[in-house]
Amino acid sequence: MKKTLDRVALITGSGQGLGQAIARTLAREGAKIAINDLTLNEQKTLETATTLRAMGVEAEVFLADVTQESEVNSMVDKVIERYGRIDILVNNAGINRDGFIHKGNLQNWGAVLNVNLTGPFLCTKAVLPSMRNNNYGRIVNISSLTARMGILGTGYYATTKSGLIGLTRVTAAENATKGITCNALAPGYIKTDMMMKYPEEQLQALIAKIPVGRLAEPEEVAEAVLFMAEDFSAYITGAVLDINGGFLI
Repeated sequence: MKKTLDRVALITGSGQGLGQAIARTLAREGAKIAINDLTLNEQKTLETATTLRAMGVEAEVFLADVTQESEVNSMVDKVIERYGRIDILVNNAGINRDGFIHKGNLQNWGAVLNVNLTGPFLCTKAVLPSMRNNNYGRIVNISSLTARMGILGTGYYATTKSGLIGLTRVTAAENATKGITCNALAPGYIKTDMMMKYPEEQLQALIAKIPVGRLAEPEEVAEAVLFMAEDFSAYITGAVLDINGGFLI
């Protein structure tokens, strides 16, 4: 089968989980992959690189904390030095802290805000000069179902993922004439290691509320990233794609 994605993709938080599935999916179509994660996840990130190379694609690890501007700028410079450009940015790195707003605290607020919103801002800001010079770019932000509806106990997470939709739309508007698109995905509940740590009774109660009757596979979300990353999606920008099994209808 002919590879369709002769591009360079930087995917944050791609050492494991959904980010890893996105990396595998883009690699399957021929993209060169810049794998990013934190230093504390270095071993898993290196294993991801080995897996991608076994698929016959170029893959390198770029460890960086996306909340730190100096580390983000250095990472982007190194990726461009290695591959010559960055065509695709997937802002996937994220964390969660559950808790009701009336019981909230600034420590949790700041932690989630920094990773989920400041991180994508810094990464987007860092890649845009190169994309604008090349008159090409695909930016895909991983938002959330929680940004689309009020879900109890998701105040920190939902606020940042809602802000990410705002960042998506402004980025799209500011760069539309430069061949750059920026779109967001709003996945529902995904079958990741993090999700599977919830008690079985709680999981089953949640699944009962999903019309299709199951959690999303990471690969299903990754395929949507691939769609937004392809050349044929050039007329789609500023959009938010819901992927939630009918949870929000």
